[in-house]
Amino acid sequence: MLCKSVCKAMVAGMLRFIKMAILLCLGLLMAGCAKTSVQATDDLWKTWQATDELIQQDYPETPPVVLVHGWNGSEFTWPDVKKLAKFEQHMQRDIYFFTYRTGIVTGDFPPLEILEEQLGHYLSSFKQVDVIAHSMGGLIVRQYLSHHADSPIRRVVFLSTPHFGTDAAALLERLASVRAEGNLQADEIQPSSDFLWQLNMQEGQELADVETLNAYTTDDLVVNQVSAWLPWAANIEVEGGHHTLASNLMDYDFILSFLATGSYPALAKKPERRDVWLRIRNQAGEVLPLTSSMLRRMDANLRPHQHGVSVCCDRPSALYESSRQSLIVEDVEADDVLWFTRRNGRKPVSIKEAGQMDGYDMPVTLREITVDERPLR
Repeated sequence: MLCKSVCKAMVAGMLRFIKMAILLCLGLLMAGCAKTSVQATDDLWKTWQATDELIQQDYPETPPVVLVHGWNGSEFTWPDVKKLAKFEQHMQRDIYFFTYRTGIVTGDFPPLEILEEQLGHYLSSFKQVDVIAHSMGGLIVRQYLSHHADSPIRRVVFLSTPHFGTDAAALLERLASVRAEGNLQADEIQPSSDFLWQLNMQEGQELADVETLNAYTTDDLVVNQVSAWLPWAANIEVEGGHHTLASNLMDYDFILSFLATGSYPALAKKPERRDVWLRIRNQAGEVLPLTSSMLRRMDANLRPHQHGVSVCCDRPSALYESSRQSLIVEDVEADDVLWFTRRNGRKPVSIKEAGQMDGYDMPVTLREITVDERPLR
């Protein structure tokens, strides 16, 4: 009994000590946060004031430069305001920001087609502009150009843009699915989404009248080089991560030179990896619902291939389209054999042997295949 009483007293004492320690830590943390919050708020006000001064018109005779941030970005995507002011003075051109609603919170942000229209309204007051777009911002610019033949954009620089999607978006989409609305922007920038399919099926026609430079980095954990490569533009590769190009904008002479004269630097080599996006239609032209098991992938000796096949997407991923699924075949080798397994007991279709997969010499190739899905008699 004595032992139990002693143990209870010890436990109660430890709990009181832990409780006091937690309260003390919380008090110190709150005091520290209060001090930090005041300082941070003061710094923020100074930043906004400097930003407001930056975007005043100082060089009305020259085309301004508009900065378009990416997903979960803002004006703070770019170098600090003091550096941008020096950048502006060096170029003798005004710098403006196009900002929009984006972020991690699910269901509260508009799809890229709506952002395209917002960008259109923003640019309508300019006679001519050059644009620098980071990450998803580049997709908004491409979408805008695809529907605005009279665009004032003269030159555009893409920085670390996921032209063919990012696997990070697929992860975010799954996390965002805790709510029915999910995250529409994340849906649209998944590899082989409806949005990206429609955009890339244009094969760069939206860029035909625009001088274009596409830059990406070697160690980007968000956008791999296959997705970052833009087949219809001059491409350049630099060292760094996903935010390197945007946050160190004025450190790259090739960007300054391109904005000033339209001249291009030494260009990057095309990535060696090849991915293929497939859509399968029946004879009526309907896109078939797909699962990854429908595509059998083998090497030249008809042994199962180690690289996987995935499917996008489970729900609509473009504002003006119903959901259409695609098979994503990663890292395709020249001697791979792809078989599409049909329903109704029909023999699988050898996609490549049918001559429909020839000529995929780009990092990402889009193909639509028609198969006979009529029941056997």
